[in-house]
Amino acid sequence: ALRQRQLLTQLIQQGKQEEAWKKIRARLLFAPNDVWFIHEAARLARRNGQLEDAVRYYQRGLRLMPQDAGMLNGLGLTHYDAGRFDDAEKYYRAALKAHPGYDACHNNYAILLEKMRRYDESLVQYQQALQARPDYIEARYGMSAVLAYIGRLDDAEREMRQVLKIQPADERCNTSLGMVLLQKGQYAEGWRRYQSRYAAKNPKRFFALPELKQPYWQGESLAGKTILVKTEQGMGDEIQFCRYLTRLKVEKQAARVIMLGRTALRPLISQLPNLDEYLVVADGQPLPAFDCWSMLLDLPQHFIASSQPFAPEGRYLNCDKARDACWTIAGNKLKVGLVWKGAVGHANDRNRSLPHLSVLAQLLELPGIEWVSLQKGTGENEVAEWPQLRPFGTLLKDYLDTASVIEQLDLVIGVDTSVIHLAGAMGKPCWVMLAATARDWRWQA
Repeated sequence: ALRQRQLLTQLIQQGKQEEAWKKIRARLLFAPNDVWFIHEAARLARRNGQLEDAVRYYQRGLRLMPQDAGMLNGLGLTHYDAGRFDDAEKYYRAALKAHPGYDACHNNYAILLEKMRRYDESLVQYQQALQARPDYIEARYGMSAVLAYIGRLDDAEREMRQVLKIQPADERCNTSLGMVLLQKGQYAEGWRRYQSRYAAKNPKRFFALPELKQPYWQGESLAGKTILVKTEQGMGDEIQFCRYLTRLKVEKQAARVIMLGRTALRPLISQLPNLDEYLVVADGQPLPAFDCWSMLLDLPQHFIASSQPFAPEGRYLNCDKARDACWTIAGNKLKVGLVWKGAVGHANDRNRSLPHLSVLAQLLELPGIEWVSLQKGTGENEVAEWPQLRPFGTLLKDYLDTASVIEQLDLVIGVDTSVIHLAGAMGKPCWVMLAATARDWRWQA
């Protein structure tokens, strides 16, 4: 039996899953009550995404050993993977009752509670995991993330620094600490650590850097040089941080500034003063000549020591006057634009977007207001239920169209999304609805 266990473990480690399954089935045919093999079958099925098979194997093992904390925990993990959070909680609690000091289960339970937005309870489970194993890096990092979510930034910073004291090369934690420090206004260290967002060794990196032979810009003078700046992350990031492009020429003496961006933003961003060229390059197309390059969100760190680290205040993006006639909003009422959902694919969308336009029902019933929907994509169909809301969102073709509508408004109300960043870039008054938890560092709130 010991030799068979060793062989199965070796097969799994070598990635020979088909052979491992043959070994499992053969063993359980002749020894159907071998709990060790049943447990391994359940674990292998869960790792392969065969969740219902995993549940059956775990239940089979628990019929033989009802108080086995490892299998109870595994069944909890399987239900978590399947999105059955109530079932997952039930089995985590059973595992902890059978083994109160089970550090990994405390950690798993904490992750579940965070997912269910029960943050205080999640912190308790992380603390219990760390009591059982003080050097449990995953639990300490998880706890630091929850602390950051609920706005306990000093506590989050302390725990993240503890993680990095033990694992200095943890790029995932470096990124998180960078965002906490940026939110606290500690910009020099914050932006330096935030560069870990694209580190090759970061298992949760936001994106991979392109392979370019030219050197990466480190903030030195650009006199006589051409710099290429590549966009990153969301549309709102490009709108918010493109203002630094103009500073490359004015303050760093760049001879030429090229932006590598997106088709949807090209008509809007290309109007920036001191931006020489806005490119949208498809895969395989050659880039123009340049001397150095940078990702867009790395630019601000090179202006921290200036008198205006966040660039001169005021409007820096404009609409196209030729398009304004297409978007006339007549009348003397207060004209207010509304956007209530962000990008569905955003990692923090559940904390940013409103569940439905009906959440704002009382607002929409206020008299004397001309309401204009700027919602594009997800959620724009909800406008049909509110005749007092003009459905402009469905008609907007690009951000320059959106800018033409915003130009005629008195106020824009919305959630954390690119339309709000555009309104801000145009100097338009905004009321922004920010989440009580998991607030983005960009808002400095």
